Amino acid sequence: MKKFFLNKCAMLVMALAMILGLGLTTPRSQAAGSCVVTFSDPTVTVGQTFTVNVRVTGAVAIATVKVNYDSSYLQYVSGDLGYGYPSGNVIVMDKENAGTGNVSFSMTFKALKAGKTTINNYENSIVDSNGDFLDVTPGWSTVTINAPYTASGNNNLSSLSISPGTLSPGFSAGTTSYSASVSNSTTSVAVSAKAADGKAKVAVWGNTGLDVGNNTVTVQVTAENGSKKTYTITVNRASGGGGGNTGGNTGGNTGGNTGGNTGGNTGGNSQAPEVTQTPEPTATPVPDIMVTLPDDTQLAVSKELPEDVTLPKGFESSQLEVDGQTLPTAVHKEGGLVAVYLAGDEGHPAGFYFYNEKTREVQAMTPVAMSTGKLTLVDLPQELVVPQGYTSTLMELGGQQHTLLVPDDTEEPNHYIVYAMDEEGKLGLYLYDVEQESFQRYQFTQLGDAPLVLAEVAEEPQSEGFVFTLFGREIRTGWSNRAVSYLMVGVTALAVVLLVAVIVLVVCLVKARKALHLAWMREEEQRQWKIIAGPHAGINVDDIVAEYTSRSKPMLEDRGSRTLPSQTQQPPRETIDVSWQEAEQPAEDQEDDN
Repeated sequence: MKKFFLNKCAMLVMALAMILGLGLTTPRSQAAGSCVVTFSDPTVTVGQTFTVNVRVTGAVAIATVKVNYDSSYLQYVSGDLGYGYPSGNVIVMDKENAGTGNVSFSMTFKALKAGKTTINNYENSIVDSNGDFLDVTPGWSTVTINAPYTASGNNNLSSLSISPGTLSPGFSAGTTSYSASVSNSTTSVAVSAKAADGKAKVAVWGNTGLDVGNNTVTVQVTAENGSKKTYTITVNRASGGGGGNTGGNTGGNTGGNTGGNTGGNTGGNSQAPEVTQTPEPTATPVPDIMVTLPDDTQLAVSKELPEDVTLPKGFESSQLEVDGQTLPTAVHKEGGLVAVYLAGDEGHPAGFYFYNEKTREVQAMTPVAMSTGKLTLVDLPQELVVPQGYTSTLMELGGQQHTLLVPDDTEEPNHYIVYAMDEEGKLGLYLYDVEQESFQRYQFTQLGDAPLVLAEVAEEPQSEGFVFTLFGREIRTGWSNRAVSYLMVGVTALAVVLLVAVIVLVVCLVKARKALHLAWMREEEQRQWKIIAGPHAGINVDDIVAEYTSRSKPMLEDRGSRTLPSQTQQPPRETIDVSWQEAEQPAEDQEDDN
């Protein structure tokens, strides 16, 4: 019985081990195929016709891609849509691939008005050569439409003066005729004329070789669009001084009167000649270097830094040559970022702005708060290798458009990877948690020519963690909600597995106890039968018949030769004492019952 019970226990342990093994082992299923839809992001001008390229990357056999767009910004012209078609502001692109590989489409639009608009990829149906649907990472196209450039028609002067001399009346941009007087010794004047628009041109003539009397000096302003405006200055040069007496007296006297005397006196006044001044060259205004802000506002770059301005941390003073002019700039010591200083206007504060040398676009250094300080978001560097599982895209964060890294295979990502500069001027990658709206340090390690992989991350301390209540007391931990969620799922799964194991164990124990009880009952029944049978339990019917035959045979043989006794002496019967008594249960069985 003990052996039977031990065998049952061993079977139960093996069953429990198998259950736990199945519960703790997660089967791996074969991952479904995937593909990525990417779009080009053109920058165009109003009225321009441009093309948006679409590419489906993956083992694609048939691809159906649907997009929509804002018809107030874009007008569809044509495209390589395969079997697709345009319908209103929706475009359906459909192609079959002869083999299995990438599929490309193209769409041509006309830009209608300035601004930024998006071509959204809202639906996809893409299958591989086996007819299985692929997991699709959709994309979109951000189209930047700039307003058409309009040349300025400002042909006014902002200031006008001559030297020597004073204009009459005083200068006013709307007054085009002036007068001035100079001495007889002045043969030229220097004209200082500054255009109100930096892109206008100023020409001066008639200010040299002045004659005695009135001279006309002309100042002509030619606007950027070619329109002209003429200012005239009438300069009056004084005549030369003179006087004298001619006369003669008889007697040879020389005098100032004529009286019949032979003689004469010639007198007169004479002025010493003045030194002629060389006119100063006409001042030519230097045009401003204009840059464009994200809202399409254009501001001029300051040619000199204010005396009280402080360079941002991590930057050093430098200079940049633009259109033949040398501009003061601030250059980051490590990242190579260039910042220029703008005087600002009503909607844009004065200060340093990040400067893109290729597009002449600027972006404000807007800091965003994090748990340990502030960060200034910066566009991703061009030399950064995008890590596997992420895609670079343009999104709004911190009130401005920035290029970010977005995880693939998710429509609503819970985090982004951004490039930012801390308060000490150090550049680095940061992970932005969408739910908690917090930043933490994020690092990558470059392994030769391989893509960037995640390295050890020094996480920034978080101000809040997972909070729960225990016995009426609030307990705050440093765990994130995601970690607690994973932990709770794991604990729940383990509890379910253990519960199932306990139920199976209880059922097996009940069955084993029942089997043991039945075995004991069979043994007890056999023992009772032995007690009832007594000492003759081994004699059967055949033995009784044989004994009777052996005793009766001599008597039958002698029946004819001798007289049978009148009374045959029979052997006394054996009395079988059957005593019913209740069998005592063995001690071992009593222990099992207990």
